[in-house]
Amino acid sequence: MRAGTGEDSVSVIVGTLLLILITVTAAAGLALMVSQIQKEEMNRQTHLNAVKNENITVLNVAFENNQTEWNLNGVQNSQNWSGVRLTLVNMNIDAVQVVGIAINDQYASNFTDLNGNIFNRTSYLSIPATGKSDVYIDFVANASNDPSGLGLIDYSGPHYFGVGNSQDIKVATSLTNFFDITLKPPNPVYQMSIDSENLGSVQRDVLVLDGSGSTADNSIISWNWTIYDRSQPLNAISINPMTNWTNRTFSGKSVRISTLNNTPSYWGTLTITDNIGMSTTSDYFAIPPDTQFNPPASLTVLSPLPTPIPIPNNPYLLGNLTNVTAKLTDINNNPVSGMPVTLVIDNNPNTPQNCFIIPAMSNTTDPYGNVTFFVWQSNATDPICPQPVLVHAQAGKLISPTILIPGIT
Repeated sequence: MRAGTGEDSVSVIVGTLLLILITVTAAAGLALMVSQIQKEEMNRQTHLNAVKNENITVLNVAFENNQTEWNLNGVQNSQNWSGVRLTLVNMNIDAVQVVGIAINDQYASNFTDLNGNIFNRTSYLSIPATGKSDVYIDFVANASNDPSGLGLIDYSGPHYFGVGNSQDIKVATSLTNFFDITLKPPNPVYQMSIDSENLGSVQRDVLVLDGSGSTADNSIISWNWTIYDRSQPLNAISINPMTNWTNRTFSGKSVRISTLNNTPSYWGTLTITDNIGMSTTSDYFAIPPDTQFNPPASLTVLSPLPTPIPIPNNPYLLGNLTNVTAKLTDINNNPVSGMPVTLVIDNNPNTPQNCFIIPAMSNTTDPYGNVTFFVWQSNATDPICPQPVLVHAQAGKLISPTILIPGIT
């Protein structure tokens, strides 16, 4: 048997070293691969945590309806919002990049901060950690229609978001998070009743409107009542408040209205607005006619001097015909028309058949508040009417002062 040589020993050592090198190289490669996987996993977890932790709160939403802006775009009396102001609050400890803001899934082409800086899908709004940013979106001059959700299709003209509709605000970030809030318009609820006020000599009816039953998701900050006076009946299908109307507005949760006239053609609406600018107007409601909204307050009688009335070809039929005019006015000294008035003889010491009242053609007041009666005093028989006659007028509970009609001899 031949003993091993030095060359054999060297070969064994070299083989062993190569094996060790291969093993170390493989282990290093494996360690590098494991490290890369761990790094990718860490990056993935970091991204997932960033997405998970990202949080934006939408506050201080204030919708606007700038009629001047709508008019410049050829839209008159628009019942759509012209823009919205809102505050975006970053609730995370990392900065956030806002890539778009949508109203009812319609993404604005651009939006601005209060310094006039413009942001859009290529120029993101960066909100620092725990910071906030106030932004404004103009619906009239700048809006988009974006089915993809990323603001890729511009809308070149005004977009219409009705003031009485719910509005959904959605904020998109660079981490593909979406934060939204839905704002519902307030709900106007009204109650109507009639109350009375004592004005001393007369009672006046007062219209009482109460909107305290109205509801809103936010705080209601204003109640505005509009009373419409028009000569034609209200057509619920075709309402045109711009023609044939005279508006009277009153503010307050509950209002007492004492300035109405005695007209049957009153209608009303209630508009309530909450603290974010959302407002809703109620349907038109009818206000029933009431003659005591502006009641008669003064009744007077005026009498000229008696006029001798000879009857042609009959010298025995002689006498005085005195026309007595009664005038009726309301609490604002305006004439009251269509009100029945009677004339009453207080004292007639003469023979009744020789001195009496001739009924008027109509005993209701004319458009000037007047009605005229005639008092006939005859001296064609014996005895004649030598004594003065006292008369007064009466309309409802109102009684005029007494006037004296001189007697004849």
